Amino acid sequence: MASSIKARGSWTTMEDVLLCECWVQVGHCPITGNEMKFSYMWRKIHAEFCRRSGSASTEMALASRCKILNKELGKWRDASAKARDNVRSSENLGNEIMRVQMCFGAIGGQSKKSFNNHQCWEVVKNYSHRSDRCVE
Repeated sequence: MASSIKARGSWTTMEDVLLCECWVQVGHCPITGNEMKFSYMWRKIHAEFCRRSGSASTEMALASRCKILNKELGKWRDASAKARDNVRSSENLGNEIMRVQMCFGAIGGQSKKSFNNHQCWEVVKNYSHRSDRCVE
């Protein structure tokens, strides 16, 4: 995962998931998560991401990507809530995901836009239960 990849703006799913994992691990640590200053938090996320990936990405690149992911994941969360309001008793998981996907596309008037960050969503959706250890 060379830093030249980041310069072009192309992030892999694996990098996105790792960034989300580092964000949860550092930012939502039950011991220090609420006490950290924003700049210190990003310094720790950056260190953990680089340690685990071998990447030479900058803090700014990580924070910028996280901002993009956060926006997409927030839309997915909102679409999921909207779709749950219209649940039908006979629907299966496939139907539910299709309904959420339609709601997601409708948010912001982007009817053809689809959500492709399911693995990141699985990492962050229950972040308070996933951060069982802190970065030293």
